[in-house]
Amino acid sequence: MHTDIFDFEFSAGSALDVGILRDSNQDRVISCPDIGFFAVSDGMGGLARGGETSEIIAEVMPGVVAEIARELEGAKGATATPKRYGKILGEQVRIVSDNIFDTVNTGYIGFGATLSCVWLVGKTAVYVNLGDSRGYLLPRYRWTLRQITDDHNIAGELLRLGEITRDEAQHHPASNRLTQFMGMPAPALPDVFVEPVAPGDRILVCSDGLHGMLSDNEVRRGMRSSKSPGAVSQNLIDAANKAGGNDNISAVYIKIGAEKQ
Repeated sequence: MHTDIFDFEFSAGSALDVGILRDSNQDRVISCPDIGFFAVSDGMGGLARGGETSEIIAEVMPGVVAEIARELEGAKGATATPKRYGKILGEQVRIVSDNIFDTVNTGYIGFGATLSCVWLVGKTAVYVNLGDSRGYLLPRYRWTLRQITDDHNIAGELLRLGEITRDEAQHHPASNRLTQFMGMPAPALPDVFVEPVAPGDRILVCSDGLHGMLSDNEVRRGMRSSKSPGAVSQNLIDAANKAGGNDNISAVYIKIGAEKQ
């Protein structure tokens, strides 16, 4: 695959699963390979309309991203840098979240979901997130998996304050208490990260149904488990189900290819 705004070829695959213990699937995958945009949204199970929220996000975001791409199409220099793409995407994610709050959540918070997305721009991957769905980067010649996004939950806050370790955060009882999410009281403040990428690098975007069941080493092994992006995504979901499958599971896997000539 390739797009006009990304300097490398790439391949991508995704998978979605209800898990072992859930009766319905509130996760959604967003895949727009023609513009190099991918995301997962996880409806908040503790809210009455969590699944509807992730569905709304999955319907709205492709159009939002396509509009940003049109806005910046043909722009040069400072107006079309990866940082600029990230800034506008972050602003639009905030607007979508604030609109959900203003429309349906002003009296009672019944709608909510996470959103973690990645946009391939230039020689970078632009990550934007609200909630605890994650974006990862596994460089070609490294064995250490990097979690790019921060978890917007109580356990994540305690980890950033140095009060608990990463391993403790993985199974902390407050890990399911989100501090930010799509549909939260306005204004939402999504994080934006711009990360350089190179041929052979691997990217994963996933819900907590995956990363909550697997260690970083298990995720890393899964990301190297096949040459097929679709098989990698499915292998990761199978591993999460084998570990217990406590939640819905969604994954998008991307491998960066050669530089375009």
